[in-house]
Amino acid sequence: MCHQRKPMMTRHQIFLAFLYFVIVLIVLPFFCTEKVYSLYYQADDAKNNRTDLINNEHRKKGVREYLKQIDPKDSLTFHISKVSEPVDNLIVVMAKRPNKVEDLTLTQLVAEVDRNIRNQKLYRNAMLICNTTRLPFHELNHLAQFYPVRMAVNNTKWKLFNSEEVKKHDFVECLKQGLTYVNSRYITLIRDVVVPYSGFLGVVNHVINKRITSSLVQGELLKNDRPWLFLHLHEPVTFRQYHLSCECVREILLLTCSGALLFYLAFRWLEGPLQRSYVRVTYAMYGALYFFTFALVIGRPYVTELRRMAAELYRVYEPPKPIHFSAMVLPSNILPGLLAQLNLVSCSVYSPFHELLDHMVNTMELPGYVVSPSLVRYVSRT
Repeated sequence: MCHQRKPMMTRHQIFLAFLYFVIVLIVLPFFCTEKVYSLYYQADDAKNNRTDLINNEHRKKGVREYLKQIDPKDSLTFHISKVSEPVDNLIVVMAKRPNKVEDLTLTQLVAEVDRNIRNQKLYRNAMLICNTTRLPFHELNHLAQFYPVRMAVNNTKWKLFNSEEVKKHDFVECLKQGLTYVNSRYITLIRDVVVPYSGFLGVVNHVINKRITSSLVQGELLKNDRPWLFLHLHEPVTFRQYHLSCECVREILLLTCSGALLFYLAFRWLEGPLQRSYVRVTYAMYGALYFFTFALVIGRPYVTELRRMAAELYRVYEPPKPIHFSAMVLPSNILPGLLAQLNLVSCSVYSPFHELLDHMVNTMELPGYVVSPSLVRYVSRT
């Protein structure tokens, strides 16, 4: 009696093998050519410039409509009342006369901070604009109708040709403005070359209050008495790539195991619980292969974007190299000591401000952190 021989591969296995090559060779190259960090990225400066221009026009249109909906007098009264009382987090926006007036980067930044402050209920937040140009300009004059503005002190006439020293001076002066006019636990300092992501303030407050200054111990949120120096809100691109480290290996293992488990459960449901064990293992291996390939081909920066689903998923770590300052949070209680140390040293092209700021970690023996993924994005560079 002849027994019918069963095929070596099930129809689902054959389909998964075929689909894998279709996705890797056709689908991903088609959809990832514009993804800067993917393996299939193809540089097209003209197209990228058009895309940036369209995105900026969209943001400008949105911010104009937002300000039209707000009564200037009511908005100014609202924000002055905020800075008149103790707050958890004071956002100080460093405003400088723009090179391109039509970009409205400062307006986009301030409007997004305003939205976040109005939407935050758990923590008390306030905003102050610090004019580092020290002379009024049109965009700032318009914003001054809606938000409180302070003028930084000008004592940098002899430093006009030392841009790094000016950066340090603006940093120090805007922090002093925040300390002088508002009683706050933390100061978030943001340069007007970035725009925050939607909902960034909720993540900032969660990270500093429940990840850095507090931690979960046996299910209880306990206060961490260890002081810290700063938290960068922008993660450099060089930190986001896959490299040989425990963190990257752990991320890859987590993704591959998630893929294996997902495929195992999915095909167990499709084919029933009577399927042979080696076939289930094969499906799990396909899931691991799919997720591993997607992670490497698409690029870690895009995989990291999945952390935006919840504030608890954001990663906080000590940066391995100095980070250029664009946006950071500082505890108010350490600022007098930090400002005193910064006033003792000078910056130059050989000793830039961001390296000096990073060196304060060793000088003051306090840790500095960066959050991942970034909570702000660059829209222009100066």
